[in-house]
Amino acid sequence: MQALFDQELSRQIARSTRLGIAEMVQQQLQRALSGDGENQSLIPSVDRLLQSSPAIGTPPVHRLRPFEPIIEKAARTHNLNANLIRSVILAESSGNPRAVSPKGAKGLMQLMDATARELGVRNPFDPEENILAGSAYLARMLARFGGDLTLALAAYNAGPTAVEKYDGIPPFTETRLYIRKVLSFLRHLDGR
Repeated sequence: MQALFDQELSRQIARSTRLGIAEMVQQQLQRALSGDGENQSLIPSVDRLLQSSPAIGTPPVHRLRPFEPIIEKAARTHNLNANLIRSVILAESSGNPRAVSPKGAKGLMQLMDATARELGVRNPFDPEENILAGSAYLARMLARFGGDLTLALAAYNAGPTAVEKYDGIPPFTETRLYIRKVLSFLRHLDGR
């Protein structure tokens, strides 16, 4: 009986939040694997699964409609592909301007307080401030890593020092999942 209840609850959540089952599973995996290391032995298995699985579902692009003028402005200002900005927003916050991560990242592009301050953000929950600053930071990471999108995304997620320390993508499952998710959204949005 509990299994039927759980299954129906999952369906209702997926329907009401417009999250697909694959995205829900991915979020659970990220939470489980980004903890204190107790599940680190699962990382090789998860990596193999990710390599063989299809793209992570259809992004909830409809959530970005209210922010389209800001996204377009940020793309022009920072010479970025608007779909890349959309993809980062979807991966970071699913288009929720009030999102707060367990680590304290805030807003649509999930800015950490120190990064937000460095970029002059007064209110990380203000969509315009957040998107313009997050896009500036993304453009900075692209420049820092010679235009390599994968490394720039790794730096956006794990920090540029982690990318430099590991001389490439850090061996963090959360970062690998993040890169995969952003690139999957980008392929979908670019129609590839």
